[in-house]
Amino acid sequence: MKNKKNKNILFSAARKFLFIALFSGSLVLGAFYNDVASANETSFLYTLSNFSGTVPFSWARVFVDKERNEIYVLYQNLIRIFNSSGMEIYRFGDDIDLGRITDATVDREGNILMLTYRESRYEIIRCNFRGEPIDKLEIRNLPAEFSGFSPDRMIYRDGYLYLASLSRKKVVVATSDGKFEKGYVIDSLLEGLSERKKKDIQMGGFSVDKDGNILFTLPTMFKAFKLSPDRKMTAFGKPGGLPGDFGVVSGIISDDRGHYLVADKQKSKVMVFDKNYQFLWEFGYRGVGAGGLIRPQDLSIDSQNRVYVTNSARKGISVFKISYP
Repeated sequence: MKNKKNKNILFSAARKFLFIALFSGSLVLGAFYNDVASANETSFLYTLSNFSGTVPFSWARVFVDKERNEIYVLYQNLIRIFNSSGMEIYRFGDDIDLGRITDATVDREGNILMLTYRESRYEIIRCNFRGEPIDKLEIRNLPAEFSGFSPDRMIYRDGYLYLASLSRKKVVVATSDGKFEKGYVIDSLLEGLSERKKKDIQMGGFSVDKDGNILFTLPTMFKAFKLSPDRKMTAFGKPGGLPGDFGVVSGIISDDRGHYLVADKQKSKVMVFDKNYQFLWEFGYRGVGAGGLIRPQDLSIDSQNRVYVTNSARKGISVFKISYP
């Protein structure tokens, strides 16, 4: 009886010690995250609007023309252009027979490149700033492993087009005139997974940073990835409920300082990591009020560190400002 009592006392003491240690650790981590967040302030600015008020997009595609400080939004086969103050200034697509517009981007000259589909065949249509078709761009010399390649995302970066098939996890890089440059089969770079498991995984977010690194997320793996031009792939993230842990991740981008921003649908937050993939801070909350997010999906960032976040439930596109010290 005495030994049993002593064991109970020791167990109770150990449990109290563990609780205190965990609580203290949480306070330390919380203080660290608060210090970082206060040093790098993120504030809600506005929601993209027109003269009738907030435009009620649901999971639109958003991208930025940094050269001209314009924001492009693709939603329901209509491309809308906003100025840097968040007001709509032009739109096109509803009065031109372009097929089903899947994605779009802007090249160095300000031409708009649209990824469109007619039945099961894709086309890349080059338009002027008014959305008037100029010509079509054909991706040439695709190798056999990209036979039947059907992209659903397209990004222009420094003279190259990056096309991604999110479901097949394949990426093609082509010159601005359509010549195949290189391709990536993501499945061949994923280690420790069976072929059957790989087939069940789809890419979530997709972007390209200023150095030509391909950024993407695999939501069911709770991971974000960076794929360098020399095919070196690194991953970060883990599932969990603490700040910096991943729920259902979606969009990913990087800023000019090398920070990585990852949207999380489940948490309704955007998390910020440094260039070494260490969590710094997060912003947003689940809600309909100012600064609230509802299952954020797509991300983009302009030259003034304004972050554009797409929402579901017709909440539109929320705009935040990151202020660095």
